[in-house]
Amino acid sequence: MNLDALFEDEAERKQHTSIIQGLVKEVGFSEITVTTVYARILDEYKKEAKIKIFLPILVGRRVKSLLLEVRSGSPLILKPI
Repeated sequence: MNLDALFEDEAERKQHTSIIQGLVKEVGFSEITVTTVYARILDEYKKEAKIKIFLPILVGRRVKSLLLEVRSGSPLILKPI
């Protein structure tokens, strides 16, 4: 999945990229892993979002939660695209 295709403009790209970089530092997974999970969740949430300004926060929280579950031994299960 091309992450850039999910962004409507440069400002949105910067917001999401900032969240991804923070998650990489916080949860200790590779940037590729965090970006892949983030893109999947962002794509899923964008389909339902009515107020898109909150997407970086909501997606970031969900990705963090999922990756911390993986760290504690749970399998990572994502819906197919």
